[in-house]
Amino acid sequence: MSIKPIDYQVMLPKTAELAKIQGDEQQKALALQQQQASSMQHKVDDDLRHVHSQEKPQQASIREKQEKDKENGRNKEKKKTEEKEKKIYTKKGTSVNEKTSTIDIKL
Repeated sequence: MSIKPIDYQVMLPKTAELAKIQGDEQQKALALQQQQASSMQHKVDDDLRHVHSQEKPQQASIREKQEKDKENGRNKEKKKTEEKEKKIYTKKGTSVNEKTSTIDIKL
């Protein structure tokens, strides 16, 4: 299929139109991309200025306090059980501070 001179008269103005439309679309895409980048940068700047949550540091201090309280409670319970084991009452009701045992030997 060959192109005739009459077709050139119609095609040349349309090529300029198409070039303009294509250039406009490219500019539109570029402007949209720049606008999105600008809004993203603005959002990042705002996020840097705001404190999002203070719960995490507070939870850490609470968790540390709870762990200390647990350790203290365990230590107290351990001391109580040790004291109970140390106190052995004899028949007379006097307490002995050490653990003793009796060995019965018959000959």
